[in-house]
Amino acid sequence: MNWIRISWMLYRVNVRARMQYRLSFLLTTLLASLVTVAEFLGLVVLLHAFGAIKGWNVWEIGYLYGVLMTAKYVYRSFGSAINNFEPYLVNGLLDQLLLRPMPLLLSVVTSRTRMVGGELLQSLTVLGVCLGRLMRDGTAGWTAVPATLLIVCTGTVIMFAVGLATAAVGFWTTRTEDLSVLTDNASTTACQLPLSLFPDWLRTLLLTVIPFGFINYVPAMFIVKGEWGIWTIPATVAAAALALAAALALWQVGVRKYQSTGT
Repeated sequence: MNWIRISWMLYRVNVRARMQYRLSFLLTTLLASLVTVAEFLGLVVLLHAFGAIKGWNVWEIGYLYGVLMTAKYVYRSFGSAINNFEPYLVNGLLDQLLLRPMPLLLSVVTSRTRMVGGELLQSLTVLGVCLGRLMRDGTAGWTAVPATLLIVCTGTVIMFAVGLATAAVGFWTTRTEDLSVLTDNASTTACQLPLSLFPDWLRTLLLTVIPFGFINYVPAMFIVKGEWGIWTIPATVAAAALALAAALALWQVGVRKYQSTGT
């Protein structure tokens, strides 16, 4: 419990430090919000031009987008250091954290934060509007609300697990930036759309090796499409738990293999 209190205190200190430069904070938040809006509007324009894509209309795809991006920004709010772990290995920052009398992973997570208020507000707005429309149309029932909250949580866990595994690979390769492009940016972009649009090999990749398909597509097949059965919800929870356990195991092995930069 003490570690939780200490971690929360360090997180608050980092947030307050980020907000000291108020103009920079406000401009960064505003620009990030505009990027998120522009990204989704581009998707809306595409769907308006072509209509439904393989049975998925704009509200259903908006739901996929909202769940995915909400989970992403919740993860980024506390996992910024994990998502950009390369400097810790290259510049010797990890050596400093190893001297702290607390678990290394907590030290890394609390050493850096990212303010995602604007992006998170936009993604929640998209998710709320699309889910509300699906409920009004009768596509989804009231149970979609708690189910959506659950899969946002499991989605955050999956993103953290993939980010942690990517960071752990850096203990062997040192450089992780290019790998992060594949496991984070490219995978997130792909999962904004239904996986049924992609070839079999890519669907398999996004359901097994990089299980981002379990963030939104798999549970959405039941929540908003009424297909595949309720088993998709416990399967999503299980996928998140397995991904986290595997990532933590890989992290522990990597920490034992780590060699200091000597700086």
